[in-house]
Amino acid sequence: MNRWRAAAQRTRLISGWSAALILMLELIFFTILLAPRNGGPHTFANAANFALILKYSSIYGIGAIAAAMIIGAGGIDLAPGAVIALASVVTGHLFVIEQWSLWRACCAGLFTGFASGTLAATLVIAARLPSFIATLGVMGITRGAAFLITEGRFYDLSSRLPAATAPLGIALSAWPGLVMLAFAVIFHVVMVHTAIGRHILAVGGNEQAARYAGVRVARVKAFVYVGGGVLAALSGVVIAVVQGQGKADLANGYELDIIAAAVVGGASLSGGRASVVGAVIGSLIFGVLRNALTQIPGGTFADRLILGIAVLVIVVMDRIATRKPA
Repeated sequence: MNRWRAAAQRTRLISGWSAALILMLELIFFTILLAPRNGGPHTFANAANFALILKYSSIYGIGAIAAAMIIGAGGIDLAPGAVIALASVVTGHLFVIEQWSLWRACCAGLFTGFASGTLAATLVIAARLPSFIATLGVMGITRGAAFLITEGRFYDLSSRLPAATAPLGIALSAWPGLVMLAFAVIFHVVMVHTAIGRHILAVGGNEQAARYAGVRVARVKAFVYVGGGVLAALSGVVIAVVQGQGKADLANGYELDIIAAAVVGGASLSGGRASVVGAVIGSLIFGVLRNALTQIPGGTFADRLILGIAVLVIVVMDRIATRKPA
């Protein structure tokens, strides 16, 4: 057991670099596996496909940034998929039905994330509910609200958007990746170079010790849950604008993908450790996997299996690494 624990501890210490290495090896593997046999163009290793991977991975990646902070603080968030859906619905409803400007509709969509994050934070801090139960309730409320608003319809934002919409001269398809990378840099700086980042990990590592050390635990939890709600809503707004639709059944099951990306990127479900950059890399790992499997006959059905196995292996290794010697 000591040998296993030592191996797990080494894995834990290099988890961020490990995620980058896994991504690189994954790219090499699928580039070789999907190489054209007849000398035609490569369907996987080309700029257009990599841009597509970045675009769709960003939807998970933005949420995974928040998930890394929440997990690092010793919590868990099951609501991001539902918040993504509600934000897309609110944005779509106000833009298409109420004829609001796109800017105002997007701001309203972001506010739904602020409201849901505030509700989750209140349940965790004031009602002292376990984060699993609190965010499970928020997930039900936000998903239900999305269905109530749409009444089974979906909002076609593309019908009102000009054909060549390019905010700041940048194509819509490029915005998800740029947004993810920008927020990854911002929150990496927050986690690594500010007091709030150190306090987040201190609360996740040992909440009682952090409280005795003068850390305002309630404020830290409020920050991560409200931030998580806003970032999930940002994903929803991005989907609504870039894909041109707002739907209540959007992002079903994204909770697992977002948590998995954060965990693969180095966040410990025991709390006290997280990597924003690692979470983004984790989302890219699963984005590459999904993209490549669609090009392999029958491979599409294996992505959930592989994702589940990867998460279980990493969590088991993390548990062994953090287990105290008898």
